[in-house]
Amino acid sequence: MSILPTSPTSSASETALALYDCAIIGGGVAGLTLALQLAQAGRTVVLFEKETYPFHRVCGEYISMENYDFLCRLGVPLAEMNLPKMTRFTVSSPTGEALHHPLDIGGLGITRYVLDQLLARLAAQHGATIREGTKVTDVVFADEQFALTVAGGATYRARTACGAWGKHANLDSKLSRPFLESSRRGRQFVAVKYHLQEANFPQDLVEMHNFRDGYCGLSPVPGGLTNCSYISDVRNLRAHGNSVAEMERQVLMQNPLLRPYLQEAQRAGTPPIVISQITFRERSTVDAHVLMLGDAAGTIAPLAGNGMSMGMNASFLLHGLLMEYLDGRISRAELERQYTHAWRHLLSLRITAGRLIHQFFGRPSLTTLAIRVLQRIPGLTTQVLQLTHGKSY
Repeated sequence: MSILPTSPTSSASETALALYDCAIIGGGVAGLTLALQLAQAGRTVVLFEKETYPFHRVCGEYISMENYDFLCRLGVPLAEMNLPKMTRFTVSSPTGEALHHPLDIGGLGITRYVLDQLLARLAAQHGATIREGTKVTDVVFADEQFALTVAGGATYRARTACGAWGKHANLDSKLSRPFLESSRRGRQFVAVKYHLQEANFPQDLVEMHNFRDGYCGLSPVPGGLTNCSYISDVRNLRAHGNSVAEMERQVLMQNPLLRPYLQEAQRAGTPPIVISQITFRERSTVDAHVLMLGDAAGTIAPLAGNGMSMGMNASFLLHGLLMEYLDGRISRAELERQYTHAWRHLLSLRITAGRLIHQFFGRPSLTTLAIRVLQRIPGLTTQVLQLTHGKSY
């Protein structure tokens, strides 16, 4: 697949003097799709990403078909990319008891290595300023505008600011976000992701396998690879000398359906990517006038249907409200109120459902009980899947 060329951009010193309509911190799918929409609408937007594209992220790399039309409208050539389409779903308990069910809405497999770079270059082509390898260290709101300081000392100004920095960042502390204190006292998780090759994994299937205090997702991505991503209570890792490989041997492989994949398949290319200090506490959609989206607005349990879809959905919702504010049709207070209300109406049920299901997963007796109930009542499984997936927009 060819990647679109990056459009010319101004130097950092020139752009730092500008007053942007919007500054976006974080270049994942939520931030990138928001930047792309604003740029296509003729707004000036600057996006900061601390890494340099392309790079791998901890992610299930599964996009629900609810996002298909949206991405196509943005210019992502999904139909030409030969992506695996998933229409079946399997979930297993730690002992290997399994439930198989159709995945009616379906989804596509695509690596973040490809998708994020493509979205970044599309946004740049439409005039967005993309600052790769740039970490924002502070955000201050005063006199109806934001001042964003980046590593190295440069300052950027913008009328609005959006936080799309993921599950946790230094800016959460800078903004004194309320969820931090309860998160320090609560359960914490670690997430791991890598690709498997020669796994003989079906191209139309998503699997979710439970193990003690965690669960692992498997799904196909292009190139004959299988995405393997899992989340575990951090205590599992600590109990095995902080060794991912040892934790997999002693904990994940106790599930007999998961064991063959981890034993027999070869890891492709890069070593595992690991992130820690993950919590699923409720978060706010607005802090210090910064509008949050993606995991920054509410860490999305993998079982909620998939965070990529909800991050993009939130960007679509926020884009419309930002345009109203930038056009002078609503006040900042109204922008923040309407976004909070709309976000909760659209996504909070899915996130709450994901958190509730998350409580069952990783607990052998509860997971086995839940699977046995769902085996006997297929319609209930359909309803659960509908709760965690949305509609096209």
